[in-house]
Amino acid sequence: MPSTCTRLRRRRELRPILGVLRLVASLAVPHAASAQARPSVSLEPPVAGPELNPYACQGRAEALEADRSIGQIRAELEKRLEPPYLATDAPSVRALKLCTLAELKKRIGDDDAIDFYARAIRENPQEPGYEFFAGRYYAGARGAKGPVVELAEKHLYRALDKLQRLRDAGRFRDFHRIIEDHTQKQLLVLYQKDGLPLLPWKAYRQEASGSLAPGLSIASVNKISTDTRYDVGVNDMGGFTAETQLYERGPEPAGKREFFIVARNPLRYSTENTLNFRQRFVGELQIGVELEKGKAAAFDDFGQIGQQTPRLHDVDVRQLSVGFDRTLPLYPLFDLRLRAHYVRVHRVGLVEYQPSYAQDFPVYLVRPALSRFVGSDKLTISGTYALMSIPDLDGAARGALPAGDYLLKRGRLIAGFEVEYAFYSALLLPALQLASLRPFRTPTRGLYLSAGYVTDNELYGNRRVINDTIHGGVRIEGPGKWDVSLHESWFRGRGRDITGQGEVAAEDLSASSLRSSFTLVRHLAHPDQTPGVPPSFGPVASDSVSVAFPASWDKAVKGPSNYENFRVGAQLWFKLFGTGVGGTTALTTLSYEYQYFYRFGKHVHNFGAAVRIGWGDL
Repeated sequence: MPSTCTRLRRRRELRPILGVLRLVASLAVPHAASAQARPSVSLEPPVAGPELNPYACQGRAEALEADRSIGQIRAELEKRLEPPYLATDAPSVRALKLCTLAELKKRIGDDDAIDFYARAIRENPQEPGYEFFAGRYYAGARGAKGPVVELAEKHLYRALDKLQRLRDAGRFRDFHRIIEDHTQKQLLVLYQKDGLPLLPWKAYRQEASGSLAPGLSIASVNKISTDTRYDVGVNDMGGFTAETQLYERGPEPAGKREFFIVARNPLRYSTENTLNFRQRFVGELQIGVELEKGKAAAFDDFGQIGQQTPRLHDVDVRQLSVGFDRTLPLYPLFDLRLRAHYVRVHRVGLVEYQPSYAQDFPVYLVRPALSRFVGSDKLTISGTYALMSIPDLDGAARGALPAGDYLLKRGRLIAGFEVEYAFYSALLLPALQLASLRPFRTPTRGLYLSAGYVTDNELYGNRRVINDTIHGGVRIEGPGKWDVSLHESWFRGRGRDITGQGEVAAEDLSASSLRSSFTLVRHLAHPDQTPGVPPSFGPVASDSVSVAFPASWDKAVKGPSNYENFRVGAQLWFKLFGTGVGGTTALTTLSYEYQYFYRFGKHVHNFGAAVRIGWGDL
């Protein structure tokens, strides 16, 4: 992946509040506290040759990449591979040339880029800059839906170790301050999803002693909204249509009044808190608890929707989870990310006609992803499998269900996949130079094409509803401070009645619709502007500020069109690093979207706010 892309995704010791945790962890890994005192690299004698700024390798590579196609960059690379350096070159010069080759290989997606970083490190083992470049490679270019954390941190902590040794030996140069600053920023980004550090070793400002020590942190995601969609991408049009169809199973058809009542945006709020344990040889282990409440979010009885004041009840969901997350670098084949969770769910208010009925069941969730370079581009394939082992309703629920309509059997399975192809080649875009327009190869932050499929198979007694979603889109990030995305989603609902002779189609539960989405993002402050740690204001440093302008249109393709609508709005995103509190990262979003159901003339104002102290997978 190009270096321009890697910039996107890139101690003061935290005084532990929980001293007991620090003591226990110190006993568990006694070597960590003394790691700094144990030499890992000798600085005597100095490497032969001139003392060179390692950033020259990045500058040389970028000069060779400018206004060139990938084929031309490869041709330049091949010229420099035979030989990669002269026999008379001093080791410091060899290291610089090898690092330049590694940067070029990263740019064109060669599998052996890391081998050239490693060779540069061997030629000049005292220079921390080459460790930083290797760590940045794993933190930005490699990985599937996330960095190869364990290998990235190995090189980044080695860079910190070598920086300290140069400082102790009196050989710390001005350019080493830049390397140190950029290494600290890369570690901030690497751990930004983890939340508030509870142990000091992997907290900002990181030191070499944190290399093998464990990290323990807590992430907290808190949301509040009044929205017709309870989550991003939810098909509210399909949900409202299904509720109306349940009403219409009575003696009267639904009219504009019923449509108006069903199209609602209840108040919802939630908090999700996760304890994250991280260690290089283990990966990441997670223990989480989530509480979610929807105020007056569901109808007591769908047959009462047409009444003057239909009764609504709250929906409460509580979840306990344990999970594991690690990326395995299986090159030259691919990088493989493994994410698996076991979730225990307790929920009340989601059984139709039974507002107080409680359900307890396990959910098994697996989300693998793999990626590899295709030339300079990157292919990523990810999947989701969620089995919700919902128990059958017990006898207490039987009396409240409409006679003959429902049995007590329940269950749900969600499965899907997504394919993303990222073009990292510089695009031919017009640029005004010397009063003339000419195509210029402009490095973007990526042109992304994606497509996917999700099926949601849910059983309601003697009725099965299968909701399929096929989606695809294109997104371009940059050049400059603008991102643009277009996305199409086709929703199809299929109903089936379960009879003694098998399953037959239920036309009253079948419909399809299309959602067209467009989002324009303007970055007011972008991480690219500050490759190092941003300036701090008190205990925090601002990393990015962006404004997004989303728009969408839901259009019926088959079946009822009553809930067709369009939405337009604005969102503000800003991210802060808590440089005074261990590097804790906070991401805040504020949103307003206006929605209009034009078939029956209802205006809806949707608001949302979220504060994330760490955030796992958004």
